Amino acid sequence: MGAEFTLHASPEADGQAGPRMAEALEHVRARITAEGMRVSAPEGTVGAPWPVCPVVTVLDPRAEPVLRARVSTVVRCLERVVCRYAHDTELQSLLGLPSEPHWWMLRHPAPERLGVDFCRLDLLGDTLGTVRVLEFNASSPGGVLSLGMMARFWRESALGHLLEEAGATTAAPVEADRWFADWLTSHGRRHGIAHDEGRRVGLLYSPPSRKFEFNLMEGQLRRHGLLPVVQPLAQGVETLGKVRLGYLKYVPSADDPRAYREIFHSRFRDADLVVPNVPVARFVAENKLCLAVLSDPRFRRLFTEYERAALDALVPYSRKLGDGITETEAVARRTGLVLKAPYGCRGEQVTIGAHTSPGSWEAAVRAPQHRGWLLQQRVIAGTLSAGPNSCYRDLVVPVLDGRVVGYGSRTSTDPVVNGARGGAAASVFAPHPL
Repeated sequence: MGAEFTLHASPEADGQAGPRMAEALEHVRARITAEGMRVSAPEGTVGAPWPVCPVVTVLDPRAEPVLRARVSTVVRCLERVVCRYAHDTELQSLLGLPSEPHWWMLRHPAPERLGVDFCRLDLLGDTLGTVRVLEFNASSPGGVLSLGMMARFWRESALGHLLEEAGATTAAPVEADRWFADWLTSHGRRHGIAHDEGRRVGLLYSPPSRKFEFNLMEGQLRRHGLLPVVQPLAQGVETLGKVRLGYLKYVPSADDPRAYREIFHSRFRDADLVVPNVPVARFVAENKLCLAVLSDPRFRRLFTEYERAALDALVPYSRKLGDGITETEAVARRTGLVLKAPYGCRGEQVTIGAHTSPGSWEAAVRAPQHRGWLLQQRVIAGTLSAGPNSCYRDLVVPVLDGRVVGYGSRTSTDPVVNGARGGAAASVFAPHPL
C-alpha cells in the first residue's frame, strides 16, 4: 500500500481530558480491583493492581486490515521456521539452539506438524510504514487476558458510546469472558482429548516464569465447568496423574538443565499431556534469532513472494552477530542498532546503541559471550501524552491459531517498553470485526 496512515486515532478530540474520561477511568480501575487483575510478582508476593493509562485509541480503519494481514503472514513464516528446523542444517547453524533442545527437535516424530498456537507480537512505530515487530513471545505470552478484560471495562464505561462512534462496534475475541477456556478446551479436542479427560486442567509454571494471570485463567476455567490444577513444573508432571490437558507457563532459557528434565518429559513428548505451544518447539519460536532468519536474504528461499513482502514491511533489519554482520560493522553502526540475547526476556539483556557510549557499545559488541546475539535495527517507539506526562508506547498483537484476536499497548517512560519494567497499559480497539 503506497499511502501512509497513522495507526492510532482517538475516539474524541482530546483523547483523554474531561469528565467522561475521569468517570470512565474510575470505573475501569474499580473493575480491575474487583477482578483481581495484578501485575506479575515474585513467588510468594502479591503484585500491584494492573496499571491503566488514561488513554484509549482506535486503529485507523484503512491501516488496521493491512497490519492484521501482515501480522498473520509473519506468524505463518515463524511457524515455517519451526517446522523446517529439524531438516535444515543452515537454520540449525544460525539459530544455535542449546544442545538438549536441539537433540529433542531432531528426534521429534513429526516436526512438520509443529507450530505456534498462541503468541503475542510486540511492535513499535506509530504509522503503517514505520511499525515493526520486535519479538514474538511465542511460548507463554503474558498480559493477553488482562488487556482483553481492560478493553471490555472501557466499553462498559462512560466512553463506550464514543468508542462505538469511532468505529469500535464489535468486541475483539479476547474481550470475551471465557475465550481462554474455550480456546484451551478446543485445542484439547483437536489433539484427541475427550470431554471427560479434559475436565481437570493443569496450570503449570517454572521459575523464572511466574503465575501471572493464573487467577484469571482459573476463573475462566471454573466458569467453563472445569477444575484447574495449579502446580510448579519442578513438582513433576508425572504427579498430575490423569490430567491430560494443560497450559504451561515457561519461557525457554539457554541454560536451564533442571527445567529441561520436565520440559522434555515423555508426557509432553508423547502428547499424553497436551499443552499449546509444544515445549520443544518453543526453543525455536522464542529464539530472537528467528528475526534474523526472517530478515536475512539467505533464508528468502523458505518463503513465498507474498510472504516476503509482509516480512519486508514488518520485520526490521536483523542479523546474527558473527554470522550475518561482523563486529566491525556493528561497532560502526552503533546509533542504528540494538543488541539482544537470543533468549532474553522482560526487557533484560538489551543494549540500545544510541543510548550507549561508543566505548561501551564496542565492548558489548566485541564481548566473546555476546557473539551469536541478535543485532536489530533500532525502531523508534511512538510517544503518547497522558495527562501532563509524555511516555513511550508500543502495540501488542495477540495471535491465536493464526488469527489476530485483539490489540493493546504498553506505555513507559523507559524506551525499552516492557511490562516487567513498569509503566501502564493502554487499550487499543479494532475498527473492524476480528
